[in-house]
Amino acid sequence: MPLDAKTVYPLSTSRFLRSFVFTILAVSSPFFLKSLGMNPLYSGLILALSGVSSTAFVYVFPGLKISMRKILLILWVLFFLSLAILLIRESLATFIIALLVGGIPLSGKDMSPNQALEQYSVGKSATDQRSRNTSYGFYNFLSYAGSTLAALILFLFSGMSFLQIFQLSFVFAIVSGIPYMIAPLPEYTRKIGHGEISKETRKLRNELISLFAVDSFAGGLVNASMLSLWFLTVYSTNLGETGFIFVVVNILSAMSVLISGRISSTLGMVRTMVYTHLISNAFLILMAVVHSLIFSESMLFLRQATSQMDVPPRDSFINTIIPEDERISTNSQFIAARNVSIIPAPAMGGAMFSIFQSGIPMVAGGLKAAYDLVFFARFKQYKQ
Repeated sequence: MPLDAKTVYPLSTSRFLRSFVFTILAVSSPFFLKSLGMNPLYSGLILALSGVSSTAFVYVFPGLKISMRKILLILWVLFFLSLAILLIRESLATFIIALLVGGIPLSGKDMSPNQALEQYSVGKSATDQRSRNTSYGFYNFLSYAGSTLAALILFLFSGMSFLQIFQLSFVFAIVSGIPYMIAPLPEYTRKIGHGEISKETRKLRNELISLFAVDSFAGGLVNASMLSLWFLTVYSTNLGETGFIFVVVNILSAMSVLISGRISSTLGMVRTMVYTHLISNAFLILMAVVHSLIFSESMLFLRQATSQMDVPPRDSFINTIIPEDERISTNSQFIAARNVSIIPAPAMGGAMFSIFQSGIPMVAGGLKAAYDLVFFARFKQYKQ
């Protein structure tokens, strides 16, 4: 099924560029913070602060009473301004200010308000369920492609200074706004707040938020920045070695996203989400069983081969069961809830480094498996 080139391609390109910046900052931030004298606990607290900032952005911007294009352009300006701040001086103060100005998540994933607006536009461009699945698959694939490129650059140019990393990020941030100037964007009806969506949607939204909160908290313990910190602390890897790890991680993630569409067409969205996620969580738990860099890397790579197969069907699932005129509001609230749930995870993970380092992947994998089982019990009757 052909994609809507005028909408899907530009928005996916913007996400590619944004994902590059988020990943290169997420992977390098633990090393940058260590160069400033921060231990794992303080690094975790700063990573948690980035979650607070990005969550505030998700709550505020989708509800603005202006056109979608204007919202996206405002977000773009704040994005590249935040990167410009990082170029002023390599210090903790400028780093924190940049996080606050741009709402930059250091999870390595695109948990920005842009995503809710872009997902709505991508879904609107689809003519049927199959084309919607394909569109979301392509949209997510380019996100992982951007992350892969970021990790590859860190691996190939491991001698890059932090200033050079920030300069490259600034360039990508500048270019990321161009697609918003050319892509046709739909109008949408804003239904923000508890009293402005239907009772049925509100109930469904609250159920999904509760489930996504568990998954996101667990994911926050093992997101890109926390995994980077984990390998740095447990195995004393350097930035180049960590970059290589994330090259493989993101290539596998991108491949799993592409395969996901075909699997979901056969198994259905819910079963694809749950079955593949359970397999990945088993490998996540095993990652910390043996104290060996090669073993931990292998388990992480096996995990990533299936861990992202749930993303396109989840996007498609949400944008199918939620009524069209309530999707912007609910998608924003889903992203905001996920962001809120992630906030305490880096701080708690940072504290766990001094108690039980191996427990971080184990706790994350166990919580994620519990989320999968409860989600399946609730939505297994959904056959699409």
